[in-house]
Amino acid sequence: MIFGYVRVSSKEQNEERQIKALKDYCKELNYKNIYIDKESGKDFNRENYQLLKSLLRLGDVLIVKELDRLGRNKQMIKEELDYFKENKIRVKILNIPTTLIDLPEENEWIFEMINNILIEVLAAIAEEERNKIRTRQAEGILLAKQEGKYKGRPLAPLPEGFEKLYRQWKEEKITAIQFTKLLNLKSRTTLYKYIRRYENR
Repeated sequence: MIFGYVRVSSKEQNEERQIKALKDYCKELNYKNIYIDKESGKDFNRENYQLLKSLLRLGDVLIVKELDRLGRNKQMIKEELDYFKENKIRVKILNIPTTLIDLPEENEWIFEMINNILIEVLAAIAEEERNKIRTRQAEGILLAKQEGKYKGRPLAPLPEGFEKLYRQWKEEKITAIQFTKLLNLKSRTTLYKYIRRYENR
């Protein structure tokens, strides 16, 4: 059977461009066999990807528009491709033309070698791009903080009764363990986070 996989990074992004590319390449690809995820490519813990992976069998073909639609982490991509190879599942990546060529078995090793090099390079580029985005985001946040423009995510309110119990703790009327239990917190680590937040207001 022939399957397609599509991924966009958020619910707001449109997946139709990828679907069209898969359908244009393979007219036999049925819409019901195209699996779509709308979430980050940082790992492979995606609902529809995992469902698709459970359905793929020996001899099946998986088509993806671009390598980074499969994932962005180089090592994880390599592990996934190794899994497909071991299970005799053909992966075709539209932006890696050598993955699309069908050859006699005795010659496949040549293109497999080329594919491995290309995949290694493209995966490294995708991972580097992701790191650059993170760096730019961090630099942007730092600059916004310096200019007093960065608000960040609104913090969750302090637990009910925190201020009263905080005063009792500061006056050594209760211990940190008691403080934690009275707030129904899971750990003292969480308690100290709240304390730091309260003291740094």
